[in-house]
Amino acid sequence: MARSNRPIGREKRVGSGSGRVEKRGSGIGRGNSGPVGGSGGFFNRRTTSNIPGSTTSSSGSRGPTGGISKVLIIVVVAVIYYFFSKMGDGGGVLLPGDSGNNLPGIQAGTSTYDGGAYAVDRTVASEARPKRTTLVGGGRDRTTIMVYLLGTDLESRSGMATMDLQEMLDADLSENVKIVVETGGTAQWKNDVISNRTNQRYLIDSQGLRLLEDDLGRKSMVDPNTLTEFIRYSEKNFPAERYILIFWDHGGGSVTGYGYDEYDKGDTMTLDEIERALFQSGTTFDLIGFDACLMATMETAFVAEPYADYLIASEELEPGIGWYYTGWLNALSRDPSMETIDLGKVLIDDYIREVKSKTPKSQATLSLVDLAELGSTVPPHFSSFAQNTGELIETENYKKVSDSRAATKEFASSSRINQIDLIDFATKLDTPQGNNLATALDGAVKYNRMSENITNANGLSIFFPYGKLSDVSSMLNTYEAIGMDEDYSRAIKSFANLNAGGQMATQGGGLLETLLGGGAAPSSQGVSSNAIGSLLNAFLSQGDFSSITGAATQAPDWLDSQQVTDSTEYYSENMIDPASIDISIKDGQRVLELTEEEWDLVHTMELSVFIDDGEGFIDLGRDNVFEYNEDGDLILEYDGTWLAINDRIVSYYMTSYDSYGDTYKIMGRVPILLNGQLADMILSFDQGTPYGEVLGAQIVYDTEVETPNQPKGLLEIEVGDRIDYLCDYYSYQGEFDDTYYLGDPYEAEEEWYIENLAVTNLDYLMSYKITDIYGNSYWTPPVRD
Repeated sequence: MARSNRPIGREKRVGSGSGRVEKRGSGIGRGNSGPVGGSGGFFNRRTTSNIPGSTTSSSGSRGPTGGISKVLIIVVVAVIYYFFSKMGDGGGVLLPGDSGNNLPGIQAGTSTYDGGAYAVDRTVASEARPKRTTLVGGGRDRTTIMVYLLGTDLESRSGMATMDLQEMLDADLSENVKIVVETGGTAQWKNDVISNRTNQRYLIDSQGLRLLEDDLGRKSMVDPNTLTEFIRYSEKNFPAERYILIFWDHGGGSVTGYGYDEYDKGDTMTLDEIERALFQSGTTFDLIGFDACLMATMETAFVAEPYADYLIASEELEPGIGWYYTGWLNALSRDPSMETIDLGKVLIDDYIREVKSKTPKSQATLSLVDLAELGSTVPPHFSSFAQNTGELIETENYKKVSDSRAATKEFASSSRINQIDLIDFATKLDTPQGNNLATALDGAVKYNRMSENITNANGLSIFFPYGKLSDVSSMLNTYEAIGMDEDYSRAIKSFANLNAGGQMATQGGGLLETLLGGGAAPSSQGVSSNAIGSLLNAFLSQGDFSSITGAATQAPDWLDSQQVTDSTEYYSENMIDPASIDISIKDGQRVLELTEEEWDLVHTMELSVFIDDGEGFIDLGRDNVFEYNEDGDLILEYDGTWLAINDRIVSYYMTSYDSYGDTYKIMGRVPILLNGQLADMILSFDQGTPYGEVLGAQIVYDTEVETPNQPKGLLEIEVGDRIDYLCDYYSYQGEFDDTYYLGDPYEAEEEWYIENLAVTNLDYLMSYKITDIYGNSYWTPPVRD
């Protein structure tokens, strides 16, 4: 019987069929790259039990991007091809303005703007500063739009920048609207006009496309000086009443910032560098927009506020098609003096509609933030919220904050960048300070839209670490550079310390086993503070901190050893006793019995299954499917089924679980080779599609740094595409061998059907992964067939 303090599993559909689990081939050569599952699963669990003949790692669990042990981080870059065929047959050749405005083979779009059914918040707080841009009205205003078009792999692989240039050319621009474009940062442009060897500048106006600067040299477009030069040039040569700056490329949110230049690999333009570029330019903007992923953050807003009146950006990953430029450019040309709030509404409405039309399974968010109001009304409430949150953490209310953080809407959750919706977080924390902040933020977000398949995206996100702490140091450095509220820096530093201490308190199964007497029966007294204190002191004096930070072995600069050791009693009272992670027999069933206090500490739970093929173990992944008995105990019996797609059992890994009242969203991935290229098939489960649907695929580039920022969009799996399902394979000693093909190759069909099928060669090893309030992972003792 599920209770309110237990995780809720997804609803599975068990089919009448069955399937055999067999690896095929000699491996795809990932012995040095690591498993496609991203985790060693059972073999890196935290428990004192072992498989007969195997050894158990004492370094702790590895999460999807390294967890608490150091691993290679594979950054996913997604591309979209299918809308090319929907929009035309040609690859596209940009034509100069005197030869016409079209990309041959690509049809011009039409604006979907019809006034919209969603209301703009036109109220203005009395404290809001005056807008820095003043329009003269009467249709006389001139607008210069500066598009910083960093083409990167989005262009070289898929021609996405060329597509958006064509959308600009498709607009019927008035004499009052001019678009200045800087191009660069990509290995190859998918048109016959823009140079692959050097940065260039172009003008798009009522006459079409014209070359302004032919050879600027190959300059890194993530260098803030390059951006500064572009802004200065545009303002000097095309003076206007209104200036708009658009950042086009990948985005990584507050942690890594904007952009990825293929000629300057591994670097990005961080938020402090963006601020430097804006400051050096001396230009004041009416609107700054990011046609990039994840840039609608509180940190971005604070950086932009001194230089702009409005911000448009996305909290979530953007689909590959990005913004639809033709519609809002037409609207601006029809009324050059239209209010920016109305212009933003057109842009956002068009974007949401285009996504629904062209990539209906994609998630989309876009918000318009009044920076003039935010800069005047939000800081005092944000400071009070940060101070109060820090006090909660420091006065033994870490669990309250951790529970709220875990329940808050998180963006790019599979990448674990720790970016969450700030209004949702403040509301769930439910303090007077949090509610006041939520109200102030809601007032500053003047227009916010999201696709129907996403919830609780309220317009602005923020970095808040949980479990994965590798980015805390760099984020704190960024906060110092951009002048972020010091109380907030202290709050996340304090939370990270308690989080790290909670991880240290269960770090190193061998040491903890020694301290606790090892193999003891579950203790009603829990874990003693003396044992935890000894463990913490030992770890702080000689521990390998890569298990906490995922990087350097030395202690991070934010770690406060005194705060960690002073929290020993708190850990003792708010910690799952490892001895409790044991098997009990009740009514003829194997079960896991935890106290209600321990269940209160559990955030997520996942079933992990390995198939013994006589030579080693095939990893089938981790799925959030489980059942409870009448007493609320977790049932540790395995029904012998696993997730299958179109009658084929696959390896499946849950990546996120979001729940909001009666609604929920579960995301997961299936490792595949798609037409020979490493990818993840993305699955989604919600109350509307409880048994799941296939959204598409994300290409995985098997390099340490393909792009430091997040991908745009999903790749549609077309009928006839070749799919090779993949599985990770381990020796009986728990060592990763390689990734293999799982079953026979498959040719994609038009429809997908997800169910659980019985595994016919059922010689299995099953365990549950339990994650607590500190992000620790515990593994139940293995259950074997």
